[in-house]
Amino acid sequence: MDKMQMQRLISRTACAIALVIIALALWRLWASLAINSFWQDELFSMNLARMPAFGPMLTLAAWDTHPPTFYALLWGWTHLFGLGEVVSRLLPALCSVGLIVALVLLPRREIALLPRLFVAMMVVTSRFWFEHAGEVRSYALAALLLALAALASSRLVAEMSAQRLPRWRAVFFLATTFAAATHLFALYAAALLCVALIVVRPDHWRIALAALAGTTLAGGAYLAQVLLFHDFGSSGLLFDPQPGFLRTHVLIGLRSAGLPMLLGPTLLAACAAIVLALRRGFADAEDRQTLLHDAALLAGPIMVVLAGLFVTLIVPSLNYRGPQVGLVLGWCGLIGLMDRALRAFPRLGQVVSLAAVALTAGWLLTWQGLRPLPARADFRGLADFLASHSGCRGAVIPVLRDVPAADKIDLATGEGVRVMLQERFGYYDPQAGHRFIAFPLVAGRYADTFAPRALIVPRIKGSDPCPVLAVTADVRGHSPAKLEAALRDAIAANGGNPARLEARWFVWYADARPDQPIRQLAAFTLERP
Repeated sequence: MDKMQMQRLISRTACAIALVIIALALWRLWASLAINSFWQDELFSMNLARMPAFGPMLTLAAWDTHPPTFYALLWGWTHLFGLGEVVSRLLPALCSVGLIVALVLLPRREIALLPRLFVAMMVVTSRFWFEHAGEVRSYALAALLLALAALASSRLVAEMSAQRLPRWRAVFFLATTFAAATHLFALYAAALLCVALIVVRPDHWRIALAALAGTTLAGGAYLAQVLLFHDFGSSGLLFDPQPGFLRTHVLIGLRSAGLPMLLGPTLLAACAAIVLALRRGFADAEDRQTLLHDAALLAGPIMVVLAGLFVTLIVPSLNYRGPQVGLVLGWCGLIGLMDRALRAFPRLGQVVSLAAVALTAGWLLTWQGLRPLPARADFRGLADFLASHSGCRGAVIPVLRDVPAADKIDLATGEGVRVMLQERFGYYDPQAGHRFIAFPLVAGRYADTFAPRALIVPRIKGSDPCPVLAVTADVRGHSPAKLEAALRDAIAANGGNPARLEARWFVWYADARPDQPIRQLAAFTLERP
């Protein structure tokens, strides 16, 4: 077997393993659609989707931090196909499958198959995929639209045939415009794509400016939405514009790009390709333009983060999901740069690619089977548990909400919090008719001053037929043991026996991994004296 045959064998083996991993990820996506109940952010989307009239739905959607385009699409989808968990999640799942298809089929014609499959595999094993591939939120749609826009832009940069230009111009214009109207951070990414196209290929200025005009129109509509409807106080509570918060969330978002064993070698290959091209020079103008465009795409996630940091100083809007939106540009840029590196270093590049793919496959097989685990909190299970207590029908249910200090009590008791609790905890139990109110904790401890004592004291004393002392879903930063201790303190402080407390935790698994159980959603009840 000569060197060329060996290289082809290595490349085909890496492609085959990557295809198996992609197929496994797609199988797990479809198999997991019915495992999880709608979780907290999805419930916001679904409460809008089940509204009977489009106009009132759009009015409420305008209060969200992001444009209402996805909610409008979801409303139409669910009114056609139903409100079930599987059928509702089918919309983002189809977008996620479309993203993988786009990454494999739409890059420039000269790019080999291995870089396409390698990056697609990186996507389906990333935290972004685990979190958003089947989530009833706008991220899967925004990712698909940005991928179409970035790959169409890449085609425009390299395409010299006048026959194919109209097709890619149309895709670029429509994808950038609709992406900008789908998510705030997609607006930044779409604008970056337009500017990059003008800089790299000035002769395409007409389509670039047309797309930029569409993006600007979407941005203007979003600005009007913010000025007319946005609750700056609530967004300031949800998106803390402090350096520590921003730094943590930016790092979480950027690390969602892929597993280190895949992302590391790919970034090294991309940097090597750029350095080598700058040192050796370019074969022709097309070679220089495609390199500059791929490098601009690779820098896209950082540019999106910088734009988000600037805007969040005016309108608090950045958590880790914002930077995740910009990752799509980086993935598209990596395809071209990895292909360039494989052409420059064929033997080394293919061996490293095969090693990374094989290592990833082996690591995944150590914990990931065909049967996925619940990766979201089970709000349906909690509702069924509450409904099983006949004494609680129509009762008020306290929900634990933590505040860092007593002077921050509005974080737990504001009107926006009350509406959120009712929407999210009440989604699955309309027949039981529960009403949900906040049960504030201060730094994870019981605070007699702020506790709903008029409600919990009769239950502690046994005069209220409802045994539910509290429920919780997201008291972050405090262990289950600390929360249980806080409620035992509450029972003792109100003349009860702390030993009567019973905790029912609805366990789920981070990234569907069996070695990462999460105890975050729970119902706390009292044994009858």
